[in-house]
Amino acid sequence: MEDILSFGLDRFGFMLAAVAYLFFFGLLLTTNVSNLPKYLLLAFSVTSFCWAGYYSWSAALPFTTLSSHLIENSKNAMLLLFLLAALSPADRTVSRFFSQPHVYGLLLAICCWTAISSAEVLSASNIFTGNLAVCILQLALLEALYRRSGELKWQYKPLVLALTITTLYDFALLAESALFGRIDDQIWFARGFVYCAMLPLMIIAVRRIKAWGINVYISRDIVLQSSLVLGAGIYLCLLAITGFYIRYFGGSWSNLIQATFLILGVAALIFLMVSGTLRRKLKVFIEKHFFANKFDYREKWLLLTRTLQKIDITQPDDHYKSLLYAWLNSIGYSRGAIVRFKANNISTLALQQRPPLNPDELQLINAYQQHFANRSWLVDLTDQTDPFVKSIVSEKMLDIQLIIPINTKGKLWGLCLMNAPKVNRLALNWELRDFLTLVSEQISSQLLLMQASQTLSENAQFIAFSRMSAFVVHDLKNVKAQIDLILKNADKHRNNPEFIDDSFSTLAAMQQRLHNMLSQLTNKRSDQQTDSNVQVGQLVRDVIDNRCAVRKPVPTLNIEQECSIFIDKDRFSSVLFHLIDNAQHATDVDGNITVTVAKQGDQLKLTIADTGCGMTEAFIQNRLFKAFDSTKGNAGMGIGAHDALHFVEQQGGQLNVSSVPGQGSTFTLLIPLKSSLSSAEQQETVIQGT
Repeated sequence: MEDILSFGLDRFGFMLAAVAYLFFFGLLLTTNVSNLPKYLLLAFSVTSFCWAGYYSWSAALPFTTLSSHLIENSKNAMLLLFLLAALSPADRTVSRFFSQPHVYGLLLAICCWTAISSAEVLSASNIFTGNLAVCILQLALLEALYRRSGELKWQYKPLVLALTITTLYDFALLAESALFGRIDDQIWFARGFVYCAMLPLMIIAVRRIKAWGINVYISRDIVLQSSLVLGAGIYLCLLAITGFYIRYFGGSWSNLIQATFLILGVAALIFLMVSGTLRRKLKVFIEKHFFANKFDYREKWLLLTRTLQKIDITQPDDHYKSLLYAWLNSIGYSRGAIVRFKANNISTLALQQRPPLNPDELQLINAYQQHFANRSWLVDLTDQTDPFVKSIVSEKMLDIQLIIPINTKGKLWGLCLMNAPKVNRLALNWELRDFLTLVSEQISSQLLLMQASQTLSENAQFIAFSRMSAFVVHDLKNVKAQIDLILKNADKHRNNPEFIDDSFSTLAAMQQRLHNMLSQLTNKRSDQQTDSNVQVGQLVRDVIDNRCAVRKPVPTLNIEQECSIFIDKDRFSSVLFHLIDNAQHATDVDGNITVTVAKQGDQLKLTIADTGCGMTEAFIQNRLFKAFDSTKGNAGMGIGAHDALHFVEQQGGQLNVSSVPGQGSTFTLLIPLKSSLSSAEQQETVIQGT
């Protein structure tokens, strides 16, 4: 058993190390950069290959023969030179580097040490101790390299880690040997495996360190095949070792058990090697973890976001085309279409540099809808391994490569169809699939936003129409109140010439009011300014006598101080009528309503106080000024208080309300007498009442 272990494990480890360093050497040769770190890395990989190859072929232990002294010291010298070069400026030439005193002094010292240690004038312990000093020097240079890397520690960390582990391993091996005067076989057996295991970190390091410019490129297919071969080799080694122990401990049935185990193990290996699923999963794993991404996701995402922000969702004829352009531009494609499923129909929403869908393409879309209605699955029509492509696509005239589903609310809303010239086409691998899925989700959200915007726009138009109708009805109620007042007094005063004159004056005012209302509804705005100088006390008296005398109790007017104000007379009188009418509805017939006109500083103070049912504070805060919320049932529109508040605020004033349930309410209007809002400066607003 010792013979098998001594022959198998140590030499196999060095064989793996030799293959690994040879592979590393080949990778470095593929780079087109020419600088000092690359040359010394090449030299280090060559000496390491020779070192590993020597021990895989020879049974000699280190520092026991002349050849072992030469190979060990050569490897150490190359490592020291490489570390010195890494600590030097990256643009230093080879001649300038080797002309430095400490460099050729180091080479001279190693040559002298090689001659002394191989001359058999020193004991084994002294030789091992001398090489310990070389390991200490290597560790010191590694520490200096890591410390001086500063903000670039992330780049140098794999390199320092790999070389530190191998150097510390050699240090432990030499320290043990210096203590006992001999090489420990068990530690020696693992040396090749340790060096081989650390090499991937070296490859990562030379890719990371930008200052060296060594951009090692490894094909995905090469890595996949190499990984499969390496995995198969390790698997076979484990099979061999396990089979050996089965035979060693198996007794009389050992040969049968060993043969059965090996045959089943090899069969399992063949099955795994030919498994397409395993190969795909391994390839995806390697691409995700060992290769740079195809896309700069930050740049692509910013480009997509900026493109979507430019889309005007209020223009329904343009935004689908803009979405398609953003979608195609995200992966550099030029042709495409967006289609939507409606019931059993397919509607084309946008086309980009392609003709309308032909019958073959419509048939393909129908087939996709049947197969993937409940699955969000991207399809590449150039992938002949896809079962859907095999079953559907055959001798069809298709200007489509990629089919991307658009899902909203868990359902298939539509499809985005993409194509590009063959030279620009991208294979639908895991990365492109994930990227397009993210883009699809973002654009699907944009589509939902556009649909919601259209719905809100339509609803807003209906609401505006309903709102306008409510104000029309509200104004018509004012006209009706004046007609009711004329009819109520007609029987008593029909023969009174003054009543007839007042009636005609009222009819003329109503005609003018209706004319203004129709003009405003037709033009959506008032064409003429109606502000004028108004005597507030007289206006309130006219409102009470001509429009509020129909309902009891009739308000009492108290003019403490007459005020003159420049304001829209008709609109102001309408607001006063609504507030007084609301007070009359809230007050019993035997109650009292008092309207007081006064002046407070440079403001008009108009108070409407009643002894009605009153209101709670919650009602005032939440419902009183809310449009279309009425406590009068079908008798009211619920816009009087809302319109009053809006009008007073337009004049730069305030409308304050105080109320006690069961005792009454008081509305106080404070309006500047000298308003800073001249008729030319007032903002045009949608007319809410006359």
